[in-house]
Parts: sequence; C-alpha cells; structure tokens
Amino acid sequence: MSQLCHVKPKQHILKNQKTIGLLYLSIAIIGGFSMGYAPLKLIDIHNPPRTFLNLQNHFQIFQLSIFGDGLVVLLELFITVLLYQFFKNTHGFWNEMAKYSRLAMAFIMAINLVYYIILLHLINTKFLANNTFKFCMLAHFYTVYIWQIFFGIHMIALAILTNKHPMFYKTLSFLLLLGGVGYLLDCLVHFIGIKNNVLVSCSNILLGVAAISELSFAILLLLKKEK
Repeated sequence: MSQLCHVKPKQHILKNQKTIGLLYLSIAIIGGFSMGYAPLKLIDIHNPPRTFLNLQNHFQIFQLSIFGDGLVVLLELFITVLLYQFFKNTHGFWNEMAKYSRLAMAFIMAINLVYYIILLHLINTKFLANNTFKFCMLAHFYTVYIWQIFFGIHMIALAILTNKHPMFYKTLSFLLLLGGVGYLLDCLVHFIGIKNNVLVSCSNILLGVAAISELSFAILLLLKKEK
C-alpha cells in the first residue's frame, strides 16, 4: 500500500512536468505568430497611416494575432501554477519570485490586449489613423517592454531554481540567467533610447540565448524524469 502511494505522487509529478513542457512549446508557437510574425508584418510604429492600411488589408491576421495573445495569457496562468508546484520543494524565496513575476507579466500582457482591441474597432471605422490610433499603437509597443522586465526577472529566478534542482544541467541554468539579463537589457535599450550598437547587439544576442534556453528547458521537461 505504501509503495502504491509512493508511485502515485511520482506519476503526478511526471504528468505536471510534461504538461509544463507542452505549454512552453504551445506558447512558443502561438506567441511566435501573434507577438512575432503578425506585428512585424503589420505594424510600423514610425508610420501610423501605413500601419492603419496594413491592418485594414490584413484584418483577419490581426484578429488572429489578438486571439493568439489572449490564448498566450491564459496559458501563462496555467504554466505559472504548474511551475510553482514543480519547484515548491526547491527554494521558497526564488519560487515565489518566479511565480509573482510571471503573474505580473501575464497581467500586463492582458492589459496590453486592450490597446489592440481599440485598434481593431478603429480600423472598422474606415477613417484615417487619428491620434487615438497612434497612441494605442505606441502604448502597445512600449508596454511589451514593461512585461518583458517581469519576464526577465522570472527567467533569473528560474535560472536559480533549475541550478538548485537535481534534474537540470548547470549549463541550462546559466543560459536562462543570460536570457533574463538579455530581456532586461533589451528593455533598458528601448526605454532610455540607447543608440550604442554594441549594447543593441548584445541584447539581441542574449534574446537569442533566451529563446534557446527556454526551448531546451521545455525539451528537458518532456524527455527527462525527475530524480
């Protein structure tokens, strides 16, 4: 009976672990479209009239990107809870830090959706881009960097948690740490308006490291068994 009770928690942990991995991959795919491809294709913050026409001409893509952003917010809530449960015996303070920073990120992402929804209704009016349109477009752009601050903090906390957890490699923890620093540096570059090419290049490289580290984290959760 005691052996059976021991097996069930193990199975539960393994199931949560694989769910986290699948959620990470799902967020990467959906967010890659809604936060990567669609904005690059449709939005030019330096040219609001052109953006207005792009959104009108590719209205369905814009709708899908809004739906994708909303779905990402929901998935973020689930993954935050599961990560908290997964690391609950690893380190109390950094687990709390990881949880609240990711929740803050999801909350700001949800607020940021409002700007897109306003843009959606402005496009339906068929009028040329006005001051409200410009404001919402710029507000959405810079709010992205606000939630990135919290995600950077989350990645640093996650780096420490994985470093203390027996399942993960130290190399992965180091890459997650670099990725978190990359997000914070990217926010600093855009908020302060730094024109230094070295800092911009460093932030771009570290953001690439962040993507690799997150993908590696997801794959390890899917393939490895917790010790």
